[in-house]
Amino acid sequence: MKKALIISGGGSKGAFAVGVVKDLETTYRLTFDTVVGTSTGALIAPLAALNQLDVLETLYTSVTTDDLLEAQNLGASIWNGNSLYTANGLGSKVRQIYTDAFYNQLLASGAKVYLTTTCLQSQELVVYTTDPDPAAGTYYRTEKIKSAEQFRRAVMASASQPVFMPPVRINKDLPGTNNPAFQYVDGGTREYAGIGIALEAGAQELFTILLSARNNAPDQSSYNDLLAILLQTVAVFITDVADNDLFASRQYIHFINYINQVKAAMKADGITDAALDRYFGSTNPDYQNLINRAPVKLHILQPDAALDGGPGGLVFDPAKMQQMVQLGKTALQHYVARLRPGETDWA
Repeated sequence: MKKALIISGGGSKGAFAVGVVKDLETTYRLTFDTVVGTSTGALIAPLAALNQLDVLETLYTSVTTDDLLEAQNLGASIWNGNSLYTANGLGSKVRQIYTDAFYNQLLASGAKVYLTTTCLQSQELVVYTTDPDPAAGTYYRTEKIKSAEQFRRAVMASASQPVFMPPVRINKDLPGTNNPAFQYVDGGTREYAGIGIALEAGAQELFTILLSARNNAPDQSSYNDLLAILLQTVAVFITDVADNDLFASRQYIHFINYINQVKAAMKADGITDAALDRYFGSTNPDYQNLINRAPVKLHILQPDAALDGGPGGLVFDPAKMQQMVQLGKTALQHYVARLRPGETDWA
């Protein structure tokens, strides 16, 4: 059964995902055919794909906000700049970890990593991938990664929250690429969690880590300045995109599983395979992808309450991120405890 790991956006809240991933890969010995990362998830996905868990945990438990982001003059940024912060520190971390050697190791492993970005010029969701033969996206455009530098820029673009961090020209000065002037930002602008991407890649069991809270209690704070209002607006936007992504994907999966249940019931009642082919046959490839598909399992791993890290996850506090790693491990343990016997047969 093809397994996919999907990690949503959330900035420093990605530490929660690190805790989940670490237990999935060490306690349950899971490996994934497909790994989809959005924003902070794009930073995590390649390391998760290569099982470099110590590097991953160090990244999410040792850096501070000042290590990654540098605030710019607010007035100058609004009138003359393209972001409220520079991200030189984050860029340095990306280059330090995702070296040419790392990229070559990733390719040699056969890991199919998908990194989501949003193109400002075309407004498309553009997915950069190491998959040598990716499926054509029905609601996004796929770009095969052609070099280590393009890979690093795609990671950086996916993690670049618009307005707060500068856009990235992924293809600038790179031979064999298109639209070198196009600017790319956080994939979460279009899709918070790439469940649909994993489905179109053929995954049958999806382990989805969402960094938004399952239960979002009202915030009693008063928002009295421009930056605070902007940050909270981003948080509202993220919640909305997350809810929509999850609802649409669940409906899609429910339909696939329902069709499989109907087919099984009809066959048990004596309907022949030839008759089933007539009933469910269609020349429309969109219908074929739904009707002739094996059942899909969807696992949602999500914090019950809002995580630390501030709106948008732009506050990186090592102590709080260490706590979030533990919360991720605990959330997975609680999820597994609720499963029926046999449902953790993930081998």
